[in-house]
Amino acid sequence: MLLAAAVCMVAASALPPVPPLPSSGWPAASVAEPFARALLARVPAAELAHTLAAQPELEPVILRNLGTAMMTSDAALRDALPRYLGDVARASTSLELPRLIALVVVDPQRYGADAAFRARINSVLPRSVGKLPKATAAQVIRELTTSADLDFSTAEAAAAAAHLIAHTSAERHVAFDRSLRLPNDSGSAIEASIFSLNTAAFTPAEALRFLSAVHAASPARRLIILGDAAMLAELASHKQELNLELVDNLDRLFTPWPRDPFIAGRTKNGNAVFVNRPNVQPHREEDQNMARLLAASLPNARWTVAPAPFHNGHILRTPAAVWISIHSVEPRALELLGLNHVPVETFNTRQGTDRYLQAVRRAAGELEALFHSPVRFVHPLTNLARLGGGAGVDLDSIVTLLPRAGGKTDALVADLNLGAAAAKNATAAEWAALRSAYGFSEDAAAVASMQSAALQQYLDEIAAELRRAGMTVRRVPLLQMPRRDFLLTANNVVLETRRAEGFATLLPSIDRAARDAFAASGYRLDLFPPLVESVVKGGGYRCASNHLRK
Repeated sequence: MLLAAAVCMVAASALPPVPPLPSSGWPAASVAEPFARALLARVPAAELAHTLAAQPELEPVILRNLGTAMMTSDAALRDALPRYLGDVARASTSLELPRLIALVVVDPQRYGADAAFRARINSVLPRSVGKLPKATAAQVIRELTTSADLDFSTAEAAAAAAHLIAHTSAERHVAFDRSLRLPNDSGSAIEASIFSLNTAAFTPAEALRFLSAVHAASPARRLIILGDAAMLAELASHKQELNLELVDNLDRLFTPWPRDPFIAGRTKNGNAVFVNRPNVQPHREEDQNMARLLAASLPNARWTVAPAPFHNGHILRTPAAVWISIHSVEPRALELLGLNHVPVETFNTRQGTDRYLQAVRRAAGELEALFHSPVRFVHPLTNLARLGGGAGVDLDSIVTLLPRAGGKTDALVADLNLGAAAAKNATAAEWAALRSAYGFSEDAAAVASMQSAALQQYLDEIAAELRRAGMTVRRVPLLQMPRRDFLLTANNVVLETRRAEGFATLLPSIDRAARDAFAASGYRLDLFPPLVESVVKGGGYRCASNHLRK
């Protein structure tokens, strides 16, 4: 003990005088920079690490002074200090994680409050983290991501510096090429399915049950999982059994819906290119990084950004056309008009209606150029008031288009009346199981009575228009659920040649009706155990998956 105390005293005495902290604000450069220069000249990094470990009370005052010195305009100090602090961190890996992170960001308080300081630290953070052992570096990156909102580019660069990932997405970015083959989602074979599975939304057991069902239906298909560390650790032992490819999402807060933010396209030579939408979805900004991580992680993959806005949940692509609704292009139409809301107050005049429809058609034309395919609306554009009931509902949750031989197409269009009937006809045991699965308390009669007349009117408009377009239309049950406002739907499925796959609703009559409707069009429907949290937050199976097609 006496020897250890003596060592500590010697280490502390080797320090240059440490400037006291001011009563407010950050230490002044006039005192912090001379201190930093003296520290670098007199105290080796390993010695400072030992001193801070033995005397934690010195840590805040030393690091806050060094934080100010990090902002120096002195080129020599600006270069030397980050390297020195990285070496201090490397020699401090025995510290508890919060103290080690303090060394990496130098001044945690200032890192959270001062944007310029944060930018400076982030510019050198990959170098510091790269000096740590892999496991420690991973812990630091994850903790900074979850508690300090570390931006994606810095987190990814730090992971690459620590050899946790082989590439950064910056290395895999390419300009958009109009010759890219964008998938026709209505029949071509699926080579790989992409799912976003975080333990914040799903238990590993729930994910494993779901993935086992997908694998059983398509044993040769690769299943690519974007997941957090906890989920991937649980799935690792099933990689070979289920043909899994595990992609570390660096603990980013991705939603469970990889369908919306990007398209999985192909180059002429067959390599994957993940095409991000340029119109980042509000409150889902992090999802734009799904494509970047996939491109950085998968062999020969690249990523790019489309030249036109899109939302895949609002697009149904057949071999002959791209089918959309007026709601599919609403954000772009509003952008073109410079508005922040749909101008329904002007729809009582011909001029107001025409102005909005002009923007809608221009936005549709942009999609036509993106997909090199005619764009058609699933409903008429003659009575905008009758279309309002579909606002906020993804098109793929209410319509499925099934190509058939001879260029014909069948359409499965949702029907709330059929959904209400399914609820009323459910047995007590069936309804109890449904309530338990989805976490609601209303009885079947109450739910049946809550169905939206405006949405039903919108669905009827679609069914009539698709019949006029020459399609065979079949109506399938749709049930709006209370409070949490989600849908139990026979739609929101993914197609291959003569087969479809989707989530079971867990209400047997709806699932039977769905299978019967698909069978009538010559398709087999495979239903998988639902990822419940995805469903109750508004996403069906098509939303919860993206696919690389052959």
